[in-house]
Amino acid sequence: MKSFMKNTLLKERAVREVLNLFNDVLPDPDKILAENNYDYTIYRDLLLDAHLSATIQQRKSQVLQMGWELNYDGPEKIKNELIEIIQNMPLQEIGNNILDAVLYGFAAGEVNWEMRGSKIIPVNIIYKPQEWFMFDVKNVCKLRKKNRGMYLFEPGEELPKYKFIVNQHMPSYTNPYGEKLLSRCFWPVTFKKAGIEFWELMVERFGSPNLIGRYTVGATQAEKDQLLEDLEQMTKDIITVMKSDQVVEWKESPKYSVGGLYENLIQFLNTEISKAILTATLTIESGSVGNYRSATVQQEMISYLGMQDKKLIEYSINKLLEYYLELNHEEKAKAKIKFNRKEGIAEFSIDRDKVLKEMGIEFSKEYYKKRYNLNDGDFSLANGRDPSPDTSGSGQA
Repeated sequence: MKSFMKNTLLKERAVREVLNLFNDVLPDPDKILAENNYDYTIYRDLLLDAHLSATIQQRKSQVLQMGWELNYDGPEKIKNELIEIIQNMPLQEIGNNILDAVLYGFAAGEVNWEMRGSKIIPVNIIYKPQEWFMFDVKNVCKLRKKNRGMYLFEPGEELPKYKFIVNQHMPSYTNPYGEKLLSRCFWPVTFKKAGIEFWELMVERFGSPNLIGRYTVGATQAEKDQLLEDLEQMTKDIITVMKSDQVVEWKESPKYSVGGLYENLIQFLNTEISKAILTATLTIESGSVGNYRSATVQQEMISYLGMQDKKLIEYSINKLLEYYLELNHEEKAKAKIKFNRKEGIAEFSIDRDKVLKEMGIEFSKEYYKKRYNLNDGDFSLANGRDPSPDTSGSGQA
């Protein structure tokens, strides 16, 4: 290759202009965060909405219920070490925190290590608040500095090697902070809260009947005041004692259809929230009566999201295993964890195990427990044999 072509190809030509105003710090382009001093609390508070919380759990559950299997071409002893590390870690908690990257754009986890004998072992990944981190103009994640509780817009600290794992949801050159789904839910949730508040006021105003008291023509002002006081007390206690010549009437409030407007508004906003989190529109817009096709389409769409989101967890666990191998072994073989739906694993395993059985391969009881999610009391081997434990690496997230 000619030298001038090599120099042209290896040099980056379209570069970002350095903004001295932010001291080489790339601000988060999220406008909602910018208007609220980059305080992520404004997004965390949205999770108090019941509908939003339910849709998030529905999306996360697509991944958290998956099983896992480990692929490693290195020595069997090291593979057993990797399997033991994964099995001893709180995968459910770690996976749930990793998937927060979908909500907040990115998630940064700090790896906790422990010395066990001559090896340093990862025991957990603790995910820290997003406001503790920032990206520079080279899109590198760094630890943000702070002074007296205030986060500073100045060059951050380099993340120590082998100590942090950063997940980004759909990052780009212009936005390494990632796409935040909660930013798309901010206004629907805000308007929904306001709509419920006005709806509650309307129910309070028009939901109860009006009491009308009638007094005689010659009643004194004191008697009128006493009648008014009795009516006020009656609205609280539902019972009262009055003179025989005093009359009380119950007048129902007029039937206003405006209450339905609030209900329709809230249903519309819930639909917008579901779109933002689940990206499915056919079922949630089909009205109160669903149909088989719409339900099938939504389930397929949510399944696709699960296959997309699981890559975030796979990346983090694979990076963790990579750290472990570099720190404790000189093996260059890469360990790869793969998450799959349990049903898919079982169906594939049945066909494969039948073929291997016909070839004369005997499986251990431990293998059946891991592969098919069985307990000791659920089955026994027909031949009574229990070979040495299998180390296929199958498990549960």
